[in-house]
Amino acid sequence: MDRENKYLQFVLKYYAPGRFDTRKALASYKSSHPAVKLSLWRPYVAGVAAMIAVCLLVGYYLMRGNDNPVVLYASDSTATYILPDSSEVTLSPHSSLSYVPSDFNDEARDVDMRGRVEFNVRRNPQAPFTVTATYASVRVLGTQFTVAELDGDSITEVSVTSGKVLFTAKGSAEGVVLTRGMEAGLLVGASKPVVMEDEATAPQTRRFVFDNAPLADVLKELSAHFKVELSCPTKGKTLTAEFESDDLDEIIMLIEKSLNVKIERTVKK
Repeated sequence: MDRENKYLQFVLKYYAPGRFDTRKALASYKSSHPAVKLSLWRPYVAGVAAMIAVCLLVGYYLMRGNDNPVVLYASDSTATYILPDSSEVTLSPHSSLSYVPSDFNDEARDVDMRGRVEFNVRRNPQAPFTVTATYASVRVLGTQFTVAELDGDSITEVSVTSGKVLFTAKGSAEGVVLTRGMEAGLLVGASKPVVMEDEATAPQTRRFVFDNAPLADVLKELSAHFKVELSCPTKGKTLTAEFESDDLDEIIMLIEKSLNVKIERTVKK
């Protein structure tokens, strides 16, 4: 399924009648302004909206004082930047990313973006990484993902390459959790993103079931699946559990807490 058809189906499926009826709004305007042509009306509205956005942005940063924002931009070609925490961002043409130094520190890493940006975030549980787009927000601890504003910002897409992210509408606490291989879209005006999957090609999450299994056997199976070397100095432990996840960090954390052990991990060579 090509990208254009996928987003067309997304809009048709999840558009809620009455939430944003552009035809009704336009008909109402034209009936009261019959001499105004559509070709003249659109640039006017777009220009006013742009002016308002610029004024709000400037006012916001002026109120913050002298903590000037750092703005990164890609012109006609892709541009890659390294952020202060060593995270890497790749901006598609005509995309931008900005952050205020006081909001990007050892306790929080907040950035704003427009367009399409690929993130490779350095893991730091003490400083969550939050991406704010026009209508959406994405919060992570450390992972690789892409945020893209499409169709004039009316759809925000998030696709995850590795790790886990929480994808929400801007200002909302309710969202969807995305893991490796998943993507979701948020239609402007919607309260929550929707996971977009082609059932024929969607990645299948591995299910692990252990019934009083020796911990050494559990770690051996997990090592083979995730291509790492897992070991535990504590002997004699057994595990009865069921995991349906592709997040190794989460599985290890649950095992360690349930058995009160420490699991060591090294990458296979």
